[in-house]
Amino acid sequence: MKKVLPFILLGAAGLLLCVGVGALALNFFGMRGPSIDTSKWLTPQQQVETQKIVPGVALAILAGTSDSASVDDSLAAGDFEGAFAQIAYGSEFSDANRVGTLLLLGNRYAAAKQTAKAAWLYEYAVFLAKVSPLPSDLNRAQTLLEAAQGLEALNMESNARAALDQAFLIAQHSFAMPRDTRADVLEQVARAYEKFGAPKLAQDARRLARDTITLPDENAINISRRPFRIQPTEPPANPEIVAKLKERIAAARELVDALNLNPPKTAADMPEELVRALGDKLYEEDALRLDYYTSQYDQAADASEQLGVLRDKLNWLAIKNRIARKGYGMSLVPEWEDQAQDITQEMNDTYADYFAITQQQAEGLDKADEANRSAEDILRGALVAGRWGLYPQYDEADLRAQLDGVSQALRDEQVASLRLDSFTRGNQIVYLLVPDELYGMGERALPR
Repeated sequence: MKKVLPFILLGAAGLLLCVGVGALALNFFGMRGPSIDTSKWLTPQQQVETQKIVPGVALAILAGTSDSASVDDSLAAGDFEGAFAQIAYGSEFSDANRVGTLLLLGNRYAAAKQTAKAAWLYEYAVFLAKVSPLPSDLNRAQTLLEAAQGLEALNMESNARAALDQAFLIAQHSFAMPRDTRADVLEQVARAYEKFGAPKLAQDARRLARDTITLPDENAINISRRPFRIQPTEPPANPEIVAKLKERIAAARELVDALNLNPPKTAADMPEELVRALGDKLYEEDALRLDYYTSQYDQAADASEQLGVLRDKLNWLAIKNRIARKGYGMSLVPEWEDQAQDITQEMNDTYADYFAITQQQAEGLDKADEANRSAEDILRGALVAGRWGLYPQYDEADLRAQLDGVSQALRDEQVASLRLDSFTRGNQIVYLLVPDELYGMGERALPR
């Protein structure tokens, strides 16, 4: 036995060594495993997991809570999916508000080890930072830097580097960043490149930061410009809709109170009578609204009045679409669930009308340069609406072609701003904000 014991111990030691090496390998390759594929675009609505939404929190928006307050309430309650649903389905958020919430939720999902969801939320923020006409260049750069950091922590090096490269291009070429702000952003870019293992680009960014801070004069020439928009005229209040809205809010509050007082553990525990009462009020309100929108649009005297009706209708259809897809975490109007595609079609057609009117108004401005910049704003807004799922049947190729024509006109007019360019990588359309001298260069425009 004494002769055998050393061999047994040696074998056990060998086994432990193999287990240890295997664990290290699993940890290394598990952490460095295949990245989430974000090359095929999925709308935010497609990513919402409705069964994870807390109805007692999410339904508060049907009881009169504002969009932003609804997101805050969901975050405070730890209902990340409810907050995401409000960002995904809501039509009232500005893109600046969206990106902040997306980054916050991305961090929360990453901490919860929901890697795929976190990656997509960072990618949505990156997309808005590049394509939306609303954020300032500083907001764009800061969003991209934070998203790059989040993506890098998820081991999505390629996506992270793409976001960082775009932040560098904006910091380097923006016409709207004051000197000291530009130098600070460039220093942040340099530190990020160092962390990402790109020392040459880190040196380039740091050198530009030093050169910028020593400039004797301010070099920002286009500090602020609000994207083009027509102020819609609010449609006149309809007494029947106002009364029905009050009834719906009361029914929603009663249901929310019941759900929070006695949270149902199973579907059988749902207060069915209250659920049915809210569903009935929503169904009745819908009938009144659709008739009202048709009559008001036909009577509209100008574009502003038409847009007022269409905007109100879009907001209602966004709620209706969310209900049809159980986006409040439960079934409210079963009839709409069967009509989900029809509701999507109506939402698409309504946005198409809204887009056509605003585009016509933008192109009709007296000054050519302002008309082109305004048309660019409208086209970029349509791209965002399309990718977000609010304009499902948009023609992205056609919008890009129109943007290319507008960008060429702006270049000819020497309008000082970054241009939204695009190129194809595999089957993916990549958007990029670049100065005139890099426009049309595709991937060659990226920092090297």
